Amino acid sequence: MSLFKNSLLHPEKLVQALSLKKGKIILYLLVIATIAAIPTWVQGSTLISEFGRDGQIIAGSIPEFTIENEQLVTKEPVKSFIYKTNSIIFTFDPNGERTVEDVNLDQIGNIVAIALLEDRLHVNLPGYPIQLTYAQLNGLTSATFIDILFNIQSFSGTAVIFTFLILWLATLFVTVLYTLLYTLFANCIALITGKALKFGDNFKIILFASTLPTLFIALLNTFGLVPSFQLEIKAIMTLFIYYLAVRTIPKIERLP
Repeated sequence: MSLFKNSLLHPEKLVQALSLKKGKIILYLLVIATIAAIPTWVQGSTLISEFGRDGQIIAGSIPEFTIENEQLVTKEPVKSFIYKTNSIIFTFDPNGERTVEDVNLDQIGNIVAIALLEDRLHVNLPGYPIQLTYAQLNGLTSATFIDILFNIQSFSGTAVIFTFLILWLATLFVTVLYTLLYTLFANCIALITGKALKFGDNFKIILFASTLPTLFIALLNTFGLVPSFQLEIKAIMTLFIYYLAVRTIPKIERLP
């Protein structure tokens, strides 16, 4: 905890990290990865919750239909329509007026496209299209489809937890990768400034030096602010804090 405070207020004291054992370093690495994962998780959980609410709204607009001879058939004549919300663009087209390509072109950003077309169900998660013919959806009716949309909300809590776990694992990998990269630059700084530090020593100091930049970037991203050259800014801040820490270490005495 004291090193966490020092990483924010007293960077010159980060050399205390050199005395930490491997277990505590790994634990702090997990903490940094958790902080870095928060912005994406907040955005993802908001999208999932919004998707559940929008699914219920769209459910109320779906006409009664059945599947006959692998075709979408409505109880009464219905015009094809498109219903857009903040997270879903829903297409209902029993008349064969639209194609899969049309549905994909309607999609913007992170919006999920769901289309009940004349001969198939088409779902396009951003960049991941899924197509199922009605032969593959034996027994699909308007009632079962509406039930699915209503039940999305009940699964949103589980989806949020699962999403955070996946994001955290991905962020942990990236955190380790970038910490190693920053350590390589730190080795160069140590060599130039004449500090007797090994790679493992620099890794420890760099890890704690990255705390403030990680918090700063995470705070900005949580509020939807993504500065240009974000990675470069984080790298420069981390290495500068590292320099403030190691400049207190005596230089190597060189023989004449």
